Amino acid sequence: MEKHVKKLSKNRIVYLHNDEIADPIKVVHDFFSASWLPDHLKMLKQWRNDAAFESDGSNSRSPSFTLYGHELTIKLVEAAWLLKAEKLGRIDIDDEEEINIAKWHIKTEGEKLRDYPEHLNVREILKPSSVIKETFRIHKLDGYRKILNIWLYDALSTSFMEESLSKAEVIIVYEQLVKLFEAMWLIAERTKDRG
Repeated sequence: MEKHVKKLSKNRIVYLHNDEIADPIKVVHDFFSASWLPDHLKMLKQWRNDAAFESDGSNSRSPSFTLYGHELTIKLVEAAWLLKAEKLGRIDIDDEEEINIAKWHIKTEGEKLRDYPEHLNVREILKPSSVIKETFRIHKLDGYRKILNIWLYDALSTSFMEESLSKAEVIIVYEQLVKLFEAMWLIAERTKDRG
């Protein structure tokens, strides 16, 4: 019993309000209402650089902007955790058997949307919810929350914190979050008329 309670409390939702827990897709739409996909990816890259590389340009951003980006990102990760069993934004094309149709659909959709994923493969674009599942195979919710908190401290620090996380750990999480942001962007675009 104690192990089960500990497991539940480890991956509990902390940042989302009750209405957001009840409707986590709202968090996804709010995330992309706050900024466009390229801006979120730029913020994520700056965070990665602050956490993994010593650079002259770090900490030039406003601490309130950094904290706001951190909060938005954690809320998106928590919403993704709640949505990981859903099949949202799915395009029903078998990417292996009908690769030409899938590529045509991706090209057509890419021309309609303001921004389009650059880091997802054909299968992930057709089934963006698969990216959510893959994201949580690397780390669970609590793991991402801990890592993002370290990134926040590193980004707000006046000096480079080399011992925080290894560069490899930072890069792995960064790459997963880039894919998650892009998949959630597709889900937001494909579900916005239903919300």
